[in-house]
Amino acid sequence: ELGALSNTDIADLCASFQHAVTESLNDRITRSLIRYKNEVACQAPTLVVAGGVAANTAIRQMLEETCREYGFSFLAPPHELCTDNGAMIAWAGLEHLAAGAETNFDEIPRPRWPLDGESTPLVGSGKKGAKA
Repeated sequence: ELGALSNTDIADLCASFQHAVTESLNDRITRSLIRYKNEVACQAPTLVVAGGVAANTAIRQMLEETCREYGFSFLAPPHELCTDNGAMIAWAGLEHLAAGAETNFDEIPRPRWPLDGESTPLVGSGKKGAKA
């Protein structure tokens, strides 16, 4: 077929795209880590990633190297848990239980919960309904 891409062409395009995304993320993450260190007094800063970002080996490796270079710890779920949000939520729950956290299970889950109780809620965090 005229103009059809070979498997090598497709692999090269995919690798080039992944490289471009990784470089772009590295630029933004580096600036964010530097800004964080300059503005926040934290003895042991940690970058936490999850989901598809943590599942991509090239991106994950870049993040680990960048964290090491700027004095940050890097934390991500195991690769096998990075592709399923339900598995990641269950993993987070197990980590909380292992750390001694307790719950009476009366919380109503919301997808826009802040990461901790001291965080300012995100815009839209109080919405009700199907997209809350």
